[in-house]
Amino acid sequence: MSIEPTEPTVAELRADLADRMADLPPGLPTNVLRGVLDLLDNWQEERAREIARGALSRKVQHRTEAEAARDRLVAAGRARREWENNYSPWTAEIIYTARHVADVAVPDIAEEFGVSEGYVYRVLRTNAAYEYRLDVRDGAPGPGWQPFEAADVVAPIDEPQAIAHRAIEEYLAAHPEHADHEAEPRLRVLIWTAAGGQQPDEQAVRTVLWPDPDDQ
Repeated sequence: MSIEPTEPTVAELRADLADRMADLPPGLPTNVLRGVLDLLDNWQEERAREIARGALSRKVQHRTEAEAARDRLVAAGRARREWENNYSPWTAEIIYTARHVADVAVPDIAEEFGVSEGYVYRVLRTNAAYEYRLDVRDGAPGPGWQPFEAADVVAPIDEPQAIAHRAIEEYLAAHPEHADHEAEPRLRVLIWTAAGGQQPDEQAVRTVLWPDPDDQ
């Protein structure tokens, strides 16, 4: 089996030149070889530094890319949480009021939200504007039902009671001392189809009591 000849390495060349210089008497040839050896040594040192810098550069680049990936993940997570907390629960209301209050065209709403026009029409078709009032009762012989807050909201057409449940939950979260209730209702929410102006209690489309005397 024949062995293919190979080119000498820099280390092998230096070793060969060093052996030859050792056999030469002092003089010009020896000085020339010493200069060549110094040149090779300097080249190898510089080459080693370049390799080390290249490895460090790749390591720094990898670390920079990893930090950028982590930063992007954190930013995306923060943006998603902001959307979920500040916008997602109010999507229907944002779309509804944009259309019916600000008179924004459906194509413009769809483009702004990044959704199809069909989605916008479905939201408009399945939601409606309501008014609600939350009353609090201190109990006999107190003053009876007292208005606490009132607001205009948008909710699904077939479940306006969701408005009442949300209002009651928010009230109890802010007033935990009222969470321990007696048998009689302490809170009530009256809901009207939005019509503008104050509407009589008897025209409410839904009245929700808490606690519900029929659900004890």
